[in-house]
Amino acid sequence: MMSEIYASEIEYTDVIVVGGGIAGIAIAEYLARHSRLSIKVLERAQQLGTGASGKLEGWFHTGALYSGQDDAQTFINCVNGVEDLVNLYSPYFPEHCNVALNQVKPHLFRPAVLPNPQGWFNDSPVYLIHPRTDSPESRLFALKSDSVHMELQRNRVLGRLEVAYGQQHNWFHEGNCLAPTYSQVEAHEGLECSLRNSTETLRNLCQRFDASYDMEPSNYEILKTLDCSMNTSSIMKTLVASALERGVTFETGVTIEKLLIDRYGPLRIKSLLCQTKQGFAKRLKANLFVFAVGDGFTPFLSELQVRARLKSSRSAMVVAHPPLVDTNFVRMSTKNKFHFNHFVQHREIGGENFVYSMLADSGYASDDPKDEVDIEPILESAQRYFGKDKLYSRQLFSYECVKTEFMSEEEQKRRYSYWIESDPNSNYLCVLPGKFSFFPTVAFQAYQRIRTLIQFDECVPKSSFKLETPFAKEATELVANSYPIAIIKSRN
Repeated sequence: MMSEIYASEIEYTDVIVVGGGIAGIAIAEYLARHSRLSIKVLERAQQLGTGASGKLEGWFHTGALYSGQDDAQTFINCVNGVEDLVNLYSPYFPEHCNVALNQVKPHLFRPAVLPNPQGWFNDSPVYLIHPRTDSPESRLFALKSDSVHMELQRNRVLGRLEVAYGQQHNWFHEGNCLAPTYSQVEAHEGLECSLRNSTETLRNLCQRFDASYDMEPSNYEILKTLDCSMNTSSIMKTLVASALERGVTFETGVTIEKLLIDRYGPLRIKSLLCQTKQGFAKRLKANLFVFAVGDGFTPFLSELQVRARLKSSRSAMVVAHPPLVDTNFVRMSTKNKFHFNHFVQHREIGGENFVYSMLADSGYASDDPKDEVDIEPILESAQRYFGKDKLYSRQLFSYECVKTEFMSEEEQKRRYSYWIESDPNSNYLCVLPGKFSFFPTVAFQAYQRIRTLIQFDECVPKSSFKLETPFAKEATELVANSYPIAIIKSRN
């Protein structure tokens, strides 16, 4: 009898992308679209998009949530992400990327979500509810500093959103989409905001919330934002299909067991030693390695001498099926206890339609298993807005989502922005997306950095991409459905 043969397969690719979440997928797709490099994406799970990319509530951030922060940088990053989306994705994916410039006056264009049942983005807006000094959080705490802080935050929100998405800035410039600059946003003064808007549903919800504290209805600033809910799995499936058409290969179920590193001179990766999902050993070599692994990045930190400090935190998500209301809204507050998000998600899987609510707040726990994620504040807020009977008449499920973010120089200050690090003398790149919404910017900025690390001929992509089989079918099999759908389907 022949003895069992042990061997390690050796494989070479121009670029290896480690991580099959939105960052890795978007980087591989954009690089493939603009080059003829051979590209391979590795994912340790059995499908792509099973981590944070598939578990978050699907909130497309255009800056509203961060418009009240002291530092406007995260807000500007969101605004720039809209510019990158319109310039780099809307023309290439016209059937799916349904954010485009809309003319509202003769010399005023601004971004808008266009109605499209097959689009990545839901054209129902997210309404931002900002409390005033007569709100429950202000009355309950009754500190003058709280009221002052609340009004300062309100002023920043109104001013920044008006510059970005109101009547102050024309987004159309010399045939392209052009976002306002940091200085333009910060230079604006004034509280007039053309985005003020409300609905009967929102007014009723706010009145119910106030009444739950035995208070008279308070005055809220309610703004209609460009934020919306997005179909994260649809975005990833379309990008994967485009990447497959350009020759990108995806391998799932791969475990990286060791990095072989040349430490003589500038640190360079020689090979990745891996185990495939079939249990076979594989040695992967490449001209460039891109690490975009989010929650799985920690093991690589010391080996790659990464300078950034990363923080993994766990947040709670609650799914309500069927949805509680048909309106997306977020309550922004200076008090974490009063933060609350409600998003309506629409999904069509195999001809079956699913509509459900996603509920969340700003609470999170560290990556320490002893630090529990508490869903009770979410349920308490939901009960105040929707009523106990309505809330508990739904199917309710909860789960945890791990978010990985980098830390700024100030200890414990969270930065919700993307991060890209590389050494010009090395052959690897490290990327952390921060938020799903940053994928257009992360892909483009990573591409720009890759051009400085390896030599390749750039190519002009075809005018647009049309989702067709067999790439669409293969992409559907590769990318996991969003986690809430998996929960709902398993219980029905």
